[in-house]
Order: sequence, then C-alpha cells, then structure tokens
Amino acid sequence: MPEETQQPLAVDASNLRTSYANVCRIAQTPNEVIVDFGMNPNFFGQILDEPLKLDNRVILSHDAAKRLCIHLTATIQNFEARYGAIELDVTKRLKNQPAS
Repeated sequence: MPEETQQPLAVDASNLRTSYANVCRIAQTPNEVIVDFGMNPNFFGQILDEPLKLDNRVILSHDAAKRLCIHLTATIQNFEARYGAIELDVTKRLKNQPAS
C-alpha cells in the first residue's frame, strides 16, 4: 500500500494582526476556554493614570487549549534550556539587572 503524503496546509495570513500583551485573563465554560489579552501600563506600580486595558479575546475549545498548552510548555522549556530560567517575580528580575 503506497504511503500517503500529506500536503502542507495552506495558510492565509493576509488579515493577521499583531498585538502586544503583558497580561492575560483566563475563564472557562463547559464548552470553551476564554483568554483575554491586554496591556497593563502600571505593571510596576502606579506610574500612569491609565487602567488595565483588555483588547483581544481568543476563545478555544478545551482540546485546542490543551494543544496550545502543550506547545507553549515545549516552547518555554526550549527557551529556558538555551537561555536559563525565566524569573516570574518582577522584583527579582529588577534586582538582577547589571549596573549601568
């Protein structure tokens, strides 16, 4: 039996939009995982008189969310193996900055 060759999936990125997020909020229903992304301008304390602004929402099925989790975990593990652990405590990251 001849082996089937899979054709690469065609991807249309003509409407792709790029945005930056430093915060996300996750919720779920019995059918979906809802992830809101946004920008917190006061990540290091009250610097600006601006609220946290959520501007993108991605709704996934639970199986798509699990696949995303698996791929993100592998990506982070690869990064940390190459560059070292990512410190999640912002105050510790600031203390580790080299003196100017």
